[in-house]
Amino acid sequence: MFTTQEEWDRGYADGLRYRRLGDSERMLLATHAPAPVEGRALDVGCGIGELAAHLADLGYSVDAVDWSATALAEAGARYGEAVRWLRLDIEGDDRGPLHADGYDLITLRFVAPFLSTRDRTLHALGHRLRPGGALVVITPLAADAPARRRGIALGEDELAALQSRWSTAERHDTEGLAFMLLRGPLRTTVPQDSSPAGAVPSGAASARSAEPTGAAGAVTPRQHHFHLSGRYYGQVESGRKTVEVRVATPEKAAVAAGDTIVFHDRDSGRELDVVVRRVTRYDSFEDLLDTEEPARVDPDAAREELLVALRGIYPPDRQALGPLAFEFDHRPARPGHSFPVPPSQYVQTVPHHTVYGCLYVRDEHDRPVQLRSVYGSRQWQFPGGNLDTQSEDPLQTARRETVEETGLELSLETPRLLLTHFLHAGSRLPLNKVGFIFDGGRLTADQLRRIRLDPAEHDMWAVHDLEEWRQLMEPGAFTRLDAVERARLGEGPAYLFTHT
Repeated sequence: MFTTQEEWDRGYADGLRYRRLGDSERMLLATHAPAPVEGRALDVGCGIGELAAHLADLGYSVDAVDWSATALAEAGARYGEAVRWLRLDIEGDDRGPLHADGYDLITLRFVAPFLSTRDRTLHALGHRLRPGGALVVITPLAADAPARRRGIALGEDELAALQSRWSTAERHDTEGLAFMLLRGPLRTTVPQDSSPAGAVPSGAASARSAEPTGAAGAVTPRQHHFHLSGRYYGQVESGRKTVEVRVATPEKAAVAAGDTIVFHDRDSGRELDVVVRRVTRYDSFEDLLDTEEPARVDPDAAREELLVALRGIYPPDRQALGPLAFEFDHRPARPGHSFPVPPSQYVQTVPHHTVYGCLYVRDEHDRPVQLRSVYGSRQWQFPGGNLDTQSEDPLQTARRETVEETGLELSLETPRLLLTHFLHAGSRLPLNKVGFIFDGGRLTADQLRRIRLDPAEHDMWAVHDLEEWRQLMEPGAFTRLDAVERARLGEGPAYLFTHT
């Protein structure tokens, strides 16, 4: 791996080239980092300029920097003045030539493994981002790289350490590469790098986890990124897996109860976040599985299968670091996404409904009591009405309307909801209607004698058995009465859907 400017110049002169920018990388950039109006981008370690030129095609005004004059000469010959080409050592040189007003996007493709002061450099670049800007790191994965090329790739621990230093970190794996979209560097002081100055980091370099502070200086929970195969991610997603096992690298040992773990599915790119409840260190995987319930680690494997799998994942030198068990629960750790549109706009895009609440009352022989309306088709109705007061719920509406329509104030403490009714609007009604029909109980003979109708709404009340009501009512209206009675007796569903 090259470590001096002369070596890089000689390498490019001898035909050194990295893999071409892939279609999946182009798609990820277009999806997650589209150019804003008058957007400006910085491509660090631009090489012969393919990515920088692509960013210009996306609509960015682009600065591209590289250490090698040979690479920049070829980039200029290929792409001309579409990009501002700058010869610059991003770690050691004065960054004065860069734009003082910052960048909307900063990219480092196949660069991060070569940075000897990676943490410090990325931190400094992060503070050159404009509000809402993103830093994109594209790097080979050490696990997928042949042994001779692992020095130019990053391992999972390095990737997790990198991501933990940003308020938002989004990772997509594609064609053996990690595509990381980072926003908001967390630290307010320059971080200490995990490797000594001038040393080239390897795939096993360690780094401290970020410890962001809130406005009052209090330590806030840190965020850690764990990547899982589709099988294990599915176990977490379904709520069956609640313990994750790793070994005590510096990054994993820094995870504490109350921190956030973001699990990433390697197969689909999905992610979910959990809160760490407990971190327990063990001397061996055997000790861990003797204490932890194996089904919480892998619900689809027996204990011995799980032990073999863990030993296969971690060679002896890694096992010697000591296993860690991370117990987590199902509380969300991160705030939810903002809704796409404000509520006031959203309600204009969905169907509107009216809501009604009624009481289903009967006489002492359980015969239904109904009121005859003076409006429209003069239907027989339950006491109740539409919810037209902002502070009311359907039960309160049913009680109020019953008093207004019958003069009876029924002392119902916790009446049972018998039926939820969805009335689909037809040509006669402009709005759908949702109804809640509660059990109003039995009325005594004295209560029936005290009924006083509101002549503006009803002109008659009556008590009949179901067969008599069937003869008096329209079929559609009787359907609701019959459904309520069957629900009261436990003989029918508690939901009714009808059309006008």
